[in-house]
Amino acid sequence: MFKLDEKPVLLVLVWDITDRKCAEEKLRASEERYRCIFDNSAVAIMLTDNHENIISWNKYTETLLGYGEEELKNKPVRMLYPPAEWEKIRAENIRQKGMQHHFETKMYNKNSELTDVDISITVLKDEKDYVTGSIGVLKDITKRKKAERLLKESEEKFRGLFDCSTDGMLVLDSRGEILDVNSQILKFFGLTKEKMIGNNLLNMEILTPKSRSIVVNQFQDLLFNKIATSQETEVIDKDRKIVDVELTSFFLLKKQNELNNFVLLIRDIRDRKQAEIKLSHEHSFLQTLMDSSPDSIYFKDEQNRFIKVNKTKAAHSNVKPEDMIGKTDYDFLPENEAKKSFEDDEEILKTGKFIINKIEKLTSIDGSERQVSVTKIPRFDAEGNIIGTMGISRDITEWEKTRGT
Repeated sequence: MFKLDEKPVLLVLVWDITDRKCAEEKLRASEERYRCIFDNSAVAIMLTDNHENIISWNKYTETLLGYGEEELKNKPVRMLYPPAEWEKIRAENIRQKGMQHHFETKMYNKNSELTDVDISITVLKDEKDYVTGSIGVLKDITKRKKAERLLKESEEKFRGLFDCSTDGMLVLDSRGEILDVNSQILKFFGLTKEKMIGNNLLNMEILTPKSRSIVVNQFQDLLFNKIATSQETEVIDKDRKIVDVELTSFFLLKKQNELNNFVLLIRDIRDRKQAEIKLSHEHSFLQTLMDSSPDSIYFKDEQNRFIKVNKTKAAHSNVKPEDMIGKTDYDFLPENEAKKSFEDDEEILKTGKFIINKIEKLTSIDGSERQVSVTKIPRFDAEGNIIGTMGISRDITEWEKTRGT
């Protein structure tokens, strides 16, 4: 209010604040969006001041760490870290460097339990380039770290089994390229890792044409039929000799049963094959002795069923030896004679006692009667358990007639 020409005048000043109001509205909307994102973020966000005290945080921070407002407000951020972890962080001089920093660490929750976190820290500065604080974005990686530890433990166990196995083992990719080998493979073939890893197994001179074909077929069965198989074949050892082995192929699996790499197991079966040959010779020798004997020789199981008989025993029943397998005395003797034999066998199975030179009368399939001297003994397994009986019956009919005269 003032006078102009002695007349009172009211001066009104008007400023256009449309732009300012618009800017304020945009700022308010921006802050609301920021607050919405800040509060509802699926990661923990914390702000610290220039003294490294916590001044703000979002809801997920409380969820992750279990602390409330009174326990966080203006508290030093270092209280959340184990001393060793805090020292590592301070050693990075993040605020002095004035840069964004990303790392993995551990933090305490309210229950003093350690939580694995992935953290990104951004340094905040004013217009004069002075540090005013920092923002930390934390992601809970506890499950991932646990999975990594379990995977590492699993890999260490596999590596232990892999390296200590008495069988040779190779890990191959889908093309047959060798990715890893154990020490037994190197010993068996007389090669070094450098000469094996990176090479294609099918091109190496350790397989014969026969075993190469088997490896290819096994891999195809795995790929198309998901069937792991074992087959006996031959390979070429360190002395360039063809030796007997057993090949077994199977897959290593990733998560969700995804196929990863092939594993080829090579088992040296030379000793086993020699033992089988020796056993076959012994079996053949025993069978020859049995079939050459004039006495009846037979073996029975725990149910008193014949599991092996010689030709003499079978001839008395007018059958072939194989026709008696799985049957009992009731199938070849009159019931009263079969019952006596069955009772003797049961007594041996129960007590383990021998029957030596017991004189019995047996009726052949043609109705003729014979006098026999019977010896029966128990059979045992490797643990000493009775698993059946063995018997020898000698025909003494003529001898009894001679003695009677």
